[in-house]
Amino acid sequence: MSERVANVIADQILGGGIDEGQRLPTEKEMMAEYGVARTTVREALRLLESRDLITIKPGVGGGPTAARPRYDSLGNTFKLFLQLEGATISDVIDVRLTLEPLVARQAAENASPSQLDEMQQALDSMRTDPRDYENFQEQNALFQTTLYKAAGNAAFRIVMETLWLLVRDAEPTEHPLATRRAAIDAQQIILDALALGDADAAGRAMSTFVTDSARYYRRWLSRVIAQPVHWQL
Repeated sequence: MSERVANVIADQILGGGIDEGQRLPTEKEMMAEYGVARTTVREALRLLESRDLITIKPGVGGGPTAARPRYDSLGNTFKLFLQLEGATISDVIDVRLTLEPLVARQAAENASPSQLDEMQQALDSMRTDPRDYENFQEQNALFQTTLYKAAGNAAFRIVMETLWLLVRDAEPTEHPLATRRAAIDAQQIILDALALGDADAAGRAMSTFVTDSARYYRRWLSRVIAQPVHWQL
């Protein structure tokens, strides 16, 4: 019964009936609405919290609030299965080598003008001061996630963002300045192909970019990416 109640609430959150950040009804109100005991409501809320669909603030004025799962949460769950299989970050890089060019090809066919503008602004911001590593990371993330959205396939987006985060989070130090500049130039070539709607050119440019990136990781971060993926809470 607690699972049934949790599923009803989850459908409301995911379907837009309950907005992110909106407080849920009180336990008493949910007991009356669903005709269940307090223990059932609390177990339903625990299930939703474990899936990152709600947050629960204790004390006066607290209670359950609707939330949205984050990609880093999915990535952490993915790490659990990767560790069970003995996978490494190098294995994740191999998957990206295969999928990234396919995503770029789809983005060339589906990207909107606003998405192209957003990616160009991200590159321009990185290019202005590549020494600002925090900004570089933020804008690089914006470029990547916008490209994944531009592909127009939600499943691709979820998979690619998760894989990208797994590799990024394994990085122990800042990338050298020359590497950042090379990445910006390579991404500009990709974006230029996207703007022309040239799927073949976009796929080739992305293939070159991720191949060069993989070569960099395997030369300078070989010990890091060769380690088995490690899951933790």
